Amino acid sequence: MKFFLSVQSKFILISSLCIFIFAGLFGYLIIQREKKLYTEDAIHQAKTIAEISGVIFTNALVYKEVGLVENVGMTDYLDYYVSDMMLKDKRIIYLLILDPDGKVLSHSNIREYGKVYTDPVTKKALKATLITVQRLKNTNGSDMVDVAAPLRISTKNWGVCRVGFSLEDVNKGVKALRNEMFIMTSLVLLGSLIVIGITGKAFATPLVNLAKAMDQITEKGNLDIHYPESTRRKDEIGRLQISFSWMIKRLREANREQKNTMELMCQTEKMATVGSLAAGVAHEINNPLGGVVLCFKNFTESDMDEASRKMHIEVINSGLLKIQTTVQGLLDFSRKTPIAITPSSINSILDTSLKLADSFLSKKNITVVRKPCAVMPLVSVDPAKIEQVFLNIIINAVHAMGDQGTLFFEMTNENDMCHVSITDTGPGIDPQVLQRIFDPFFTTKDPGKGTGLGLAVCRSIVAQHGGRIKAESTKRRGANFIISLPLMES
Repeated sequence: MKFFLSVQSKFILISSLCIFIFAGLFGYLIIQREKKLYTEDAIHQAKTIAEISGVIFTNALVYKEVGLVENVGMTDYLDYYVSDMMLKDKRIIYLLILDPDGKVLSHSNIREYGKVYTDPVTKKALKATLITVQRLKNTNGSDMVDVAAPLRISTKNWGVCRVGFSLEDVNKGVKALRNEMFIMTSLVLLGSLIVIGITGKAFATPLVNLAKAMDQITEKGNLDIHYPESTRRKDEIGRLQISFSWMIKRLREANREQKNTMELMCQTEKMATVGSLAAGVAHEINNPLGGVVLCFKNFTESDMDEASRKMHIEVINSGLLKIQTTVQGLLDFSRKTPIAITPSSINSILDTSLKLADSFLSKKNITVVRKPCAVMPLVSVDPAKIEQVFLNIIINAVHAMGDQGTLFFEMTNENDMCHVSITDTGPGIDPQVLQRIFDPFFTTKDPGKGTGLGLAVCRSIVAQHGGRIKAESTKRRGANFIISLPLMES
């Protein structure tokens, strides 16, 4: 199928069509010209026979009229001449002599003697003063001409001589010529196809190579393709090859520069991320660690009563627990723990998440509004991990709304993906903050109330499932989180 859409096939098709049309038209004109010449030659021969026969018949009728020939001798003479002419030329269909009234005086068919012809052809022939030629159809449907020569001397009219002359040989000759022209045209067309095919391939090969190279670039993004050096052509294709080689070279250089720039940017981003991560870890660990160290020092270096001792132990345990939570969150973010993918109902996962947060939602007077999808196929996820994502977003939304608000859930099914939209009625997220909410250790909560790893872990979990998560918000109009997960393959 690709071949018929290629430049080479179109070139061959158009060229062949042009050759076929012009060769056919030229052959048709030649056949028509030869047919006309053959017909005119046959009519000329028929007129010659009619003229000669007319002179002979006129002389015989003159002799009869002056009494030099008797009626019986005249009839025998005419019949003999007619029979002799019929034998000499097989193209003669009939030869007859009519008197001025249309009565048959002599005929190649003896059964026609004495009949009177009143047909239009006879009437026209009897009225004519010169030789007339009329195109007719024979009884078997073949072409013929009727040539009539008047038997006249001055004003004296003895009737007419009619010769029926077959054009079958003309048709046979035209048919043979048509067959010869068809064979010649076919041979010319075949030879032209071979020449055009070779020529078309020579012209199309550079374009095909260019197209293949462009396909590798556009489909695979491969700029390291090996494009053969173009031959020294001075036409438009040669200039196109040179321009394409120059373009490939420039694209390679630009791609190399882009890679170098991206590597530098990635390295810079990594350093910035490491710095931010280190600062976040230091902040999240140093604060509780300072309290632990101080309490431990007081616990070991000073005497204290039982109440103070218990209080110091609780502070130490609380600080160590905060440090453990921070380190565990960091581990969850930094490494992808194995997930157990199973076909699951997204509605069931959301139900479980809302049940876990039910007491928290009730305590804060949060109303839940759900808009489920009418037909929602199963999703390929780890239910526990996705519950963690939903629960994290729900808790963040509740913190943002305070003691009252509404939490909207909407599910849609589109492009083999399940989309879950979670929208709150909180104050919204500042655009500058929105850009960083998925960064590790970035939080807008008060110190000691959040590690800044929740949304980062959520994004990591969703990415593990082949999905994506994004946040949308307008300040003072609430926040909207959209989680997209792949549907189970049918």
